[in-house]
Amino acid sequence: MTAAIQKASTVGILWTSESTGYSLHYAYRLPQPDGGERIIFATDRRLGAWNNQWKPAGSAKPTDYEFSLIELRLNSKGDGEGKASLTGKVTIDSDGKTIALDAYTTLPVVFKGVKRGN
Repeated sequence: MTAAIQKASTVGILWTSESTGYSLHYAYRLPQPDGGERIIFATDRRLGAWNNQWKPAGSAKPTDYEFSLIELRLNSKGDGEGKASLTGKVTIDSDGKTIALDAYTTLPVVFKGVKRGN
C-alpha cells in the first residue's frame, strides 16, 4: 500500500506541530445519513517521521506501516475527532468504497477538537 500511496499525486498538506508538513496522497469524504461526515486521508509517511514525537499512548501496540491513514468523524454541526493508523489496522470499507481504519471505535483518539472549516 505504501508504494501505491507514494505514486499518487499530492492532494493537500497536513500541517502538525512538527516543522514539516505531510503530503496527502489520498482524501475521501463520506457524507453520513445523520448529517455528519467521515473524512479519510493518507500520507506517504508515518506520523512522527520528522521528529519521532507521535507515539501511541498507554499500552497500545504501534503498527509497522510506513504511511499514515487518518480518519476524521464529524457530527452534523462539524465537530468531531480523528484517529490514525499509528495503532490501528487499515482495511477496505466496501460500503464506502474506500480504505478506512479497522475497528475505528476501539482506537485511541489522536486528533481532538476537530472542526469543519468554511
